[in-house]
Amino acid sequence: MQAATARTFPASTLVGLAPDELIVDSFAGGGGASQGMEQALGRTIDIAINHDPEAIAMHTINHPHAQHLCESIWKVDIAAVVAGRPVGLAWFSPDCKHFSKAKGGKPVDKKIRGLAWVALKWAGLVTP
Repeated sequence: MQAATARTFPASTLVGLAPDELIVDSFAGGGGASQGMEQALGRTIDIAINHDPEAIAMHTINHPHAQHLCESIWKVDIAAVVAGRPVGLAWFSPDCKHFSKAKGGKPVDKKIRGLAWVALKWAGLVTP
């Protein structure tokens, strides 16, 4: 029996991203999610956002091609950052360790769950 040959496609056609569409990592830490997006899409991310200077410094080392914003995701001037360009992918993976058992104990801060709502804010303000 002969093994099936995997059929490959350019990653950008799998998700339907146009070359001019921006890719945004909205909770950019060290850059693992950005690396995954880049590998999956076959191109670099455009914008990385995190409120923590150390996280942005690490992300800048790992992804020097991206525009880096060190500020709260809630305070980012979305319209100014995207400058009218369409956003093809905005990645929102907020920290879970403060409201789940991921930190190794009882949930610490339930209000951090509100970070997920920032995705709706972005969706209402950018052009897909």
